[in-house]
Amino acid sequence: MSKIRIVSLSLASAVLAAGFANMATAADDISLRLNWKMKGEFTPFVVAAQKGYFKAEGLNVTVNEGRGATQALQTVASGQDDIAYVPSIQTIKAINKGMPVKVVATVVKLDPMGMVSKSKIPLSKPKDLEGRTVEISPVSTLHQIWDAFAKKNNINVSKVKVVRAAPSARFNLLLSDKVDILGDVFLTNEYPVLQSKVKGKMNTLRVADWGFQLLGYTLVANNKLISGNPGAIKKFNAAAMKGFQFTLDHPDEAAAIAAKAHPNALKLETTKMQVAQLVDFLKRGKPAQMFVGDDAGWKRTLGVLKSSGVISNQKALGDYYTNAFVP
Repeated sequence: MSKIRIVSLSLASAVLAAGFANMATAADDISLRLNWKMKGEFTPFVVAAQKGYFKAEGLNVTVNEGRGATQALQTVASGQDDIAYVPSIQTIKAINKGMPVKVVATVVKLDPMGMVSKSKIPLSKPKDLEGRTVEISPVSTLHQIWDAFAKKNNINVSKVKVVRAAPSARFNLLLSDKVDILGDVFLTNEYPVLQSKVKGKMNTLRVADWGFQLLGYTLVANNKLISGNPGAIKKFNAAAMKGFQFTLDHPDEAAAIAAKAHPNALKLETTKMQVAQLVDFLKRGKPAQMFVGDDAGWKRTLGVLKSSGVISNQKALGDYYTNAFVP
């Protein structure tokens, strides 16, 4: 073999080796769509980004704010985004309608839906709603399950004055004492914001404690991404789990990281309260293993939604969720 041929083969080998090296180290671009604007309960994802957990997994992750769970799911279904962080209820409804998505991580095992009142209004059990003026937004999940919730907890609905208000008007109704109880509050987000505006410790009631244990937030991916790049989803979950674990172990530090990264959206003290509520809910429900869902939880959620009339049909559990991408 001539020297010229040897050099040519050596160069070709070097080019191939460089190409394979680039393939091995090339980062996957992942677009995460949140279900709403930046808030404290999204802190674990901010932590994962700021502390380099995503990069360590070979991912370039863009965290995008949203305008509601339905919109977030639509962007994932269309391929505009790769993964959405949305509650299970909207996800189930979307899958029932044929949207090509599936849950790849069951993150919050109990939905943080709740009710709040000022300290002067007792609120420790559902019967406390009787004789009170209660705000229930017509676009809320509680509105959809209200009749079932009242029946299960023996609430005499004729003794409850329900006020239907636009979402933007809800807070002022409570702050101005025009209603006694806000009945559709996310305890991991809205309750801390309200508490920061009110003197005295507010009373809270968790809907999950009274017969309506629904699954909370989930990570949802497009079916094409699931089949086409399953490794990227596994890496994303691995990094996100580190962000959640750090938040569980160091809640105040995690809140400070999020507030510093998003100073225009997050106030430190409110973010600390939101993270504290998130940590509380992350420790509730089963299975205890992070990001893992089980048939019992999904069956329970589907059963509640069907019996309450939120959904009319129920698919096979495998159509809704998988644990295949949880490290």
